[in-house]
Amino acid sequence: MKLKCSEFAITRASCAYFFIGPGLTYGLLTSRMPALKLQTGADETEIGLSLLCLGIAAMITLFASPFLIARWSSKTMLRIGSALLLLALPLCGLASTPFQLAMTCGVFGLSTGLTDICMNAQGIQIERKYRASSMSLLHASYSIGCVLASLLGSLFAAFGINSLLNFLCIIILYACLRPFFLPHLLNDPPVEQSSSKKSLRVPPIFIIICGLLAMCSYAVEGAAAEWGSLLLFTVKGASEQTAALVLGVFASATAICRLGGDYLRTRLGDFTISFGGSLLAACGMGIVLISPWPVLCLAGYACVGAGISIIVPILFSRAGKYPGVTPGEASATISVLAYSGLLFFPPTLGAVAHRAGLEKSLLIVFVLCWILCSGSFLLKTKKSSSATDSVAQK
Repeated sequence: MKLKCSEFAITRASCAYFFIGPGLTYGLLTSRMPALKLQTGADETEIGLSLLCLGIAAMITLFASPFLIARWSSKTMLRIGSALLLLALPLCGLASTPFQLAMTCGVFGLSTGLTDICMNAQGIQIERKYRASSMSLLHASYSIGCVLASLLGSLFAAFGINSLLNFLCIIILYACLRPFFLPHLLNDPPVEQSSSKKSLRVPPIFIIICGLLAMCSYAVEGAAAEWGSLLLFTVKGASEQTAALVLGVFASATAICRLGGDYLRTRLGDFTISFGGSLLAACGMGIVLISPWPVLCLAGYACVGAGISIIVPILFSRAGKYPGVTPGEASATISVLAYSGLLFFPPTLGAVAHRAGLEKSLLIVFVLCWILCSGSFLLKTKKSSSATDSVAQK
C-alpha cells in the first residue's frame, strides 16, 4: 500500500512539473511583453497580431493533437511539446522586429497547444490508473507557474534585465529538473485497431457539454484577465495601481482553491463543488457589477476566481472517465472548446462594450456564471468515482 501511494505521489508530482511549464512560460512571456514591445519596436496593433498568431497556432495543435497522440502516444508528444516550449520562449526573447516576434509567438503557440493536450491526457490517465482525484492539484500547478512567472518577470524588470536573459535564467533552472520527472510519465493504455476511426467520430454529447461548460469557465477567466483592470480604472474610479491587482487577486484565489480541490472532491463530490463554486462566482460577479468601491470589486473578483477554480479540472476528470473515450480524445475535445472561450470571448466582449458600455457588456459574464451553475446538474447524474475511490483503498 505504501509503495502504491509512493508511486502515485511521484507520478502525480511528475505530471505537475509539466503543468507548471506552460504556466511559467506563458506568464514570463506576458509579463515581459512591454520589454519585447520596446525591443522589437512593435506598436499595439502588432503586439495584438503577435498574440493572435500565438492563439491561432495553439488552436491548430489543439485540433491536431488527437491524431498525434493516437500515432505516437501522449507521453512521447508531451516530451516533444514541452521541449519545444522551453526553446520557443528564448526565441521570443531574441526577436528584434515585429515580424520575428509574431513568428516566434506562433512557434510558442504550437508548442503550448501540444503540451496542454498531452499534460491533461496524462492527468486523466493518472486518475484512471490510481482511482484518485488529481486534476485540481495539477491545474493548480499551472496557476502557480503563472503567479511565479509574474513575480519573477516583475523582479527582473525592476533590475533592468532584458527579457532574453530573464527567460534563459528561469528556463534553465526549470529544465534542470526535467531528467528526474521524464521517466515517470505514464504509457498510454492499449487501444483497439479501430481507434483511428473512433478519433474521427463526433465526441459523445456528454463530452461536448463538458467542453461547452469549460468554454464558459475560460470565458469568465479571460474577461477577468483582460477587462477587469479596465473596469476598475475607467468605471469604478480606481487608481492604476489598484486596478492592476485584478489579475493577481483572481489568479491567487484560483491557485489556492485548486490546491485543496482534490480533497474537497473526495469529501463533497463534483456536483456540490461545481454548483457551489459557480454560485459563488455569480455572487462575486454581481458584487463587481453593482459595487462602487474598487476594494470590494477586488474581493468580488477573488470570489469569481475561487468559484470557477475547480470546475475545469472536474470537467476534464469526468470527461476522461467516460466509457469508450481515450484520454487524448477527451483532453482534446475539452481543450479545443475551452480555449475557444479564452481566445475569442474577450475580443467579442470588447465589441459589445464599444456599443453598450463596458459595465453592461460584463453582464454577459454574470450570465455565464449562472449557465455554469445550471450546467453543474449534469455532474449529478453520475456519482464521481473520485468521491469514493482513493489510493488507500487500493
